Amino acid sequence: MGEFDQDSGFPPPPFAAGRINQLENGNSLVSMSSPTGRYNQFQRTMLQWSSLHPYNAVHVVHIGRAIDPGHFGNRLNHVLTLSGLGNLSIDSKGGFFRFHGGNPECIPQIIDGGNDPIGALHHEMERQLNEVFHFDRPFTPFRFFLLSTGDESFVGISYFHAVADAESITRLLLEIVRASFDEVPQPIRDETLRPSGEGRLPTEGPLAAVRRSWSALARIRGMRSSFRPPRCKITDFRNEFSGLSLNREETAALLATAREWGLTINDLCLAALLLALAPVTPDRFLKRRPRLSVGCVVNLRNDLAPKTRNYFGLFLGSFAVSHKVEGEISLRELADSVRAQTLAIKKRKLYLAAPLEFMISRFIFGRISREKQCNFYRKSYPLWGSITNMKMDGLCNNLEVAPIRDYYRAVSAGPAMPLVIAVTGVEGHLNFGASYRPTTLPATEVEGIMDRFIGQLKSAGGKA
Repeated sequence: MGEFDQDSGFPPPPFAAGRINQLENGNSLVSMSSPTGRYNQFQRTMLQWSSLHPYNAVHVVHIGRAIDPGHFGNRLNHVLTLSGLGNLSIDSKGGFFRFHGGNPECIPQIIDGGNDPIGALHHEMERQLNEVFHFDRPFTPFRFFLLSTGDESFVGISYFHAVADAESITRLLLEIVRASFDEVPQPIRDETLRPSGEGRLPTEGPLAAVRRSWSALARIRGMRSSFRPPRCKITDFRNEFSGLSLNREETAALLATAREWGLTINDLCLAALLLALAPVTPDRFLKRRPRLSVGCVVNLRNDLAPKTRNYFGLFLGSFAVSHKVEGEISLRELADSVRAQTLAIKKRKLYLAAPLEFMISRFIFGRISREKQCNFYRKSYPLWGSITNMKMDGLCNNLEVAPIRDYYRAVSAGPAMPLVIAVTGVEGHLNFGASYRPTTLPATEVEGIMDRFIGQLKSAGGKA
């Protein structure tokens, strides 16, 4: 690939002391000496995606206590200053980065909820997905917003996704919420919120990496036979967002069904998404690509060494499942097939081969024209959508300052796929944040997809 890569299965060379990487900043140059670390393959791929359109993510925590807006702005900057997570420089070509620290002086956006706070919240989440972070110069990779009404608050963070995964961002957001109720500034409570130079993804050694590499190459070849999403006819990757939920009763029924069928919620969501997509792809049986493919993002922290498991950063992998979704196939039958695929992937840890897939895609993507980049993934890795699943209870049940009532997430639908569904389990129920590119999948189609998706899950629990 023309470079020595840190996720190839072999250790990267150490940073040369005083190494200088040059970042273009308009006509000037910003020097970056002694970088904090180097991004892994998934992060560097996200940097590429961000060259076409902002690749961001958004979290919102809903708490049962009002927050003073002025106090909130003061305390969030206090936390970022103590953690050293402000003022970031990125060498996007080499993947090196450095946190310079200091007070980032972030100014939170104060949202007026009016008569429809949830509607206002969804609108702001959509806006934040499309708001650019200028990473060709030193910048702070976070933005904040606050909606307070009566005795409750919605505290939001939008972030440059290449910087961190959902687990790190949740820890940061909850630290800021705690600090917002301190009468006087306190030391940082969560010591994991520090810049880390450790970004390598687990490989389990060169031999295991080679075996998974062959599997990854076979999977890439196989994916090319899947039915392709619609062509992106214009270079507009603008995202729209909608949010749906299952209440506690519906969620409990779905969990009971999953246990009875020997499945996970993730398996059911992947199968429900495949079924929901089938009506918008009737032409696939007239062509040589009848299979539908959807992806799933995997948290790799449990595969890391214990000492690095809680580091601030992004430690994610991915995999895909495919199926023809023919005739009157039921959700259970399809979910059983999906389960067989996910079990094989987990048993052989094929999701750890994702860095190679990202490296190959990034190598090709960076050497084609912008016009071809817009449709590169629909040909080489034709995913119609993806599930990103997170259970929040383990992270959210220790917030002493206020009761957590809800948690919402959104993730950009970038050039790799036109639809991303962020599944968030919190306080006994499930939220679904759907981000999509309307220039590829129109809003009316996505509305139908999400209605069928939710309908399948409710039917599985007997609550339709």
